[in-house]
Amino acid sequence: MYESKPLKTLCLKPMMQLRCIDDPESGESAGDWLPLKQDWSTRWCTLPERYMDGWVDLISNFNTRDSDVFVVTFMKAGATWMQELAWMLRHNLDFVSAANKQSFLRCPYLEFSANNDSAKFHNTLKAADDLISPRVIKSHLPAQLLPLQIFQKNRKIIYVARNPKDVIVSAFPFTTAIKMWQGDLDTFIDEFLNDKVLYCSYWSHVIDFWRMRNNPNIFFVTYEEMKRDLKDVIQRLCKFLGVNELKECEMNPLLAYLSFDNMKKQEFLNPTDLVRKRENNLREDFDFMRRGIVGSYKEDLTADQIAKIDLWSHTCLSQYGICESDIFGKI
Repeated sequence: MYESKPLKTLCLKPMMQLRCIDDPESGESAGDWLPLKQDWSTRWCTLPERYMDGWVDLISNFNTRDSDVFVVTFMKAGATWMQELAWMLRHNLDFVSAANKQSFLRCPYLEFSANNDSAKFHNTLKAADDLISPRVIKSHLPAQLLPLQIFQKNRKIIYVARNPKDVIVSAFPFTTAIKMWQGDLDTFIDEFLNDKVLYCSYWSHVIDFWRMRNNPNIFFVTYEEMKRDLKDVIQRLCKFLGVNELKECEMNPLLAYLSFDNMKKQEFLNPTDLVRKRENNLREDFDFMRRGIVGSYKEDLTADQIAKIDLWSHTCLSQYGICESDIFGKI
């Protein structure tokens, strides 16, 4: 069953004094939808209880820079893949440095220390603050819990969305392995759909950025798009980041470098060994990077489980007048 001790569902009402509240029925267009103008009092996000020990304010008040790029995703939605792509584009395809320094040191995971015992791990907020520009910083936090300056000063955000069924089948073994959640898959699905799993609510997380997808400082892309045509995503991302368009002699090595098989076998790109060192009693078959395919849920979920998730998605998205395929295409 759900293990409630390490996680606590946080109502975001304490954040109210930091936000400019607007009428949610104001009729703004998707491109005008801004986090700073929303009333977050009814939103929930499931996070480790230690967030209440000052981490919410520390993250909210994190100092950003003009050149920063934030890679934001729900967990297990392609963050490792995208952060490496963004870092390479921002650092002139520096394959040598990438091969000699862990990805998490080059692209700090902003709230990692808030998720874990800070006495055992370095402070990732400080690590991000100490990093030389241009910085690429990763986060799984929803819009309302990201540093305020991101939206106040229009910092660049790359948001990667992945369809919920593939997220679920990837998040289940991962959260179970690191003991953020304990139980069977049926129970995990129920808890995920009811916002009791780390970083949920899932659809609120995705839809907030989908509604901002036309803002010039937001690059909204799906994991499915990256799998279908990574070259096209890279070309569009170059324009977003303001870097030179890649020549074929640059694009081809980058595509090979970013292939799932290559990233999985690279010590500094695949964090599996780091997780093994950090966590005790992990299963021998644990792998942070599992299969990296679209539609893996078809092999892992029953027809009843798929139907339950699809109904939930339909209910959540109907209020916006869209369906899942409008975001991810045919899966």
